[in-house]
Amino acid sequence: MVHNSPGHDHIVRSWHEWEIDRPDKRRILVVETDAPLQPEEHGYSPGLIEDVRLAAVTAVRASAGAIDRIRIVPVRY
Repeated sequence: MVHNSPGHDHIVRSWHEWEIDRPDKRRILVVETDAPLQPEEHGYSPGLIEDVRLAAVTAVRASAGAIDRIRIVPVRY
């Protein structure tokens, strides 16, 4: 399931993945962002990354199902 921008200008899309480690299953919200994620990247801002993280947390709270983890990844065009 892919969603477009859950509440933030720098979130391109998001989707859910499952991590299965028998007998445990974890639901992961993957958030794709165009914000620079590495300190050595041009335009990197810890405040911007925190804003993306907070938007992802807001999406988790609005989700009907339980989400165990959030993974923030760079955009792939």
